[in-house]
Amino acid sequence: MEPMKDYTTQELSQLLQNRQFRILREIFEEYNVVDLAALVDRMPVDEITALFKILPKDKGAELLSYLDPDILEELTNNFTAAQIGGLLEHLFIDDLSDILSELPDELVKKVLSSATPEQRSDINALLSYKENSCGSIMSIDVVTLNLGDSVKEAMATIKKQGKMAETINWCYVVDPKGKLIGYVSLKDILFAKDDAMIEELIDYDVPQVKTEDDQEKAAKLISKYDITAIPVTDLEGILLGIITVDDVLDVVTEEATEDIQKMAAIIPLEDSYVETGIFPMFKSRITWLLVLMISATFTGSIINANNQLLVHITSLAIFIPMLMDTAGNAGSQSSTMVIRGIVVDDMGVKDFVKILWKELRVSFLAGGVLFAVNTLRIGLFMPEVGWTLALVVSATVFIVITLANLVGGLLPLLALAMKQDPAAMASPLITTVIDAVSLTVYFMIAAAVL
Repeated sequence: MEPMKDYTTQELSQLLQNRQFRILREIFEEYNVVDLAALVDRMPVDEITALFKILPKDKGAELLSYLDPDILEELTNNFTAAQIGGLLEHLFIDDLSDILSELPDELVKKVLSSATPEQRSDINALLSYKENSCGSIMSIDVVTLNLGDSVKEAMATIKKQGKMAETINWCYVVDPKGKLIGYVSLKDILFAKDDAMIEELIDYDVPQVKTEDDQEKAAKLISKYDITAIPVTDLEGILLGIITVDDVLDVVTEEATEDIQKMAAIIPLEDSYVETGIFPMFKSRITWLLVLMISATFTGSIINANNQLLVHITSLAIFIPMLMDTAGNAGSQSSTMVIRGIVVDDMGVKDFVKILWKELRVSFLAGGVLFAVNTLRIGLFMPEVGWTLALVVSATVFIVITLANLVGGLLPLLALAMKQDPAAMASPLITTVIDAVSLTVYFMIAAAVL
């Protein structure tokens, strides 16, 4: 069969129109469904509907979970109850829950009406969890073993439960009430003797999360312990499901995108740049633009209050943009590092002194270098300004770099203490705060010296 790169959306459509169904089935058996989904997404909906009729139900279910939400909505509308029922048999519950969360209510009802009572119960349970919680992204398809099982009995259980399980790399041991006790790796089971007991292989120290925990906690624990899945329990410790590494990768991407948008003073968007319309894009940006524009009144007031000083020493105005830009960049650098530390390294208010001391030392080094370079720059290339003003400007740079680093480093901690998102609160405000501080310092030094 030809390599995947030789296939295009048009060629898949042509095969469908020519009723070359056997070749299409072979393509979907042999090639990666994620790559195929990218091609299918660009086909007309009526052709995609026809494609699902000829594909095996397991392949159709797998393909369905990777299609664009808009395509899913149209497909669900076109599918018969029998088609939906056939696909539901092969969909993991967490994937089905993700699909339903993208559909309007009337289509959700259509899907649920084709589900079995057990599937409906599982789906409703997942949809009931708070958005972005561990419960909302977990899979309930998990292999469970009993403490008193032998390896032979465990293998029989794995063969029975594993077909629909999200992963069998880790098998979780529960008591008769379903409470999580520990876990055993499939590798240990495979290489143990048949008469060995699970109790001999179990690891009781199992990382876990609760259903109400934020999904970021699951991502951090999977990364910290270098595991491929983490169990999810309720408040009583009853095992309800697992979160796998592929779900965590989606979480990391979403959270990173959200933090980047917040740090750029953008209200987070659910869709990608390409998929987002003009009006939603406008709404996501305009709020902070208005806030920052109005807050710039402070810097204008500071300049206006020192108008007489600027009239007498006009050269002062030349360096205002440089001072504001340098201070703003320094503040953004320190805030970015601290916000990243909060997200990745679990830094918090308890690290106030550590951050303060580190930022002070960085500021003295960076400020010293900038002081020397800026003094020489002004003195050599702008002799008409004079060395006195050069020293005033450079001294201001040194001080505002220090203040900017402290403000940028500590403002995220203040946001955290106020139970606000550091990225959302700190980053947009830093530039305004630091601009006002740098101008105040500049005019105070200039007035005192000149």
